[in-house]
Amino acid sequence: MTIESNADSKRFLNRLGASTAAVVLVMYLAKIWFVDSQDPNPHPSPIIREGVSTQASQPELEPGKAAVISWRDAAKHYGEYAMVEGTIVATHNSGKACFLNFHPNYKRYFTAVIFASAFSRFPRNPENYYYGKTVRVSGSIKEYKGKPEIILNDPSQIEILNDG
Repeated sequence: MTIESNADSKRFLNRLGASTAAVVLVMYLAKIWFVDSQDPNPHPSPIIREGVSTQASQPELEPGKAAVISWRDAAKHYGEYAMVEGTIVATHNSGKACFLNFHPNYKRYFTAVIFASAFSRFPRNPENYYYGKTVRVSGSIKEYKGKPEIILNDPSQIEILNDG
């Protein structure tokens, strides 16, 4: 093997590496721009999840503008602005987010989420305050990791129906 063919091989490998990196970058950006940004929610909301931030606050519901549905049916209403009713049976506050769960199996069933950026607007220790209460939460139902959720940005989005 000559020095010249060795240099050609190095140039080829450098170009191949740069091309591969460019393809990966384009695929990643396409995912962000075209897949992740296809939000059926016409009402933008501040969501910070895993370091990705989107836009600001959800509007208040006007009476008669949203359907009241059971938490059991939330998965049938992705992308819809609705009022979801049920009892908070399990909670968890990670310090970054407070999860208000309507079923003990939080990985599969509807959850209302309050992110740390909104904690100051809600009662202190929301995981304890809402636990055991029958509530109605309003907002856009989104799918996250295969299950339905509503992000709560303001206490007006959660109405206590029964103190349990």
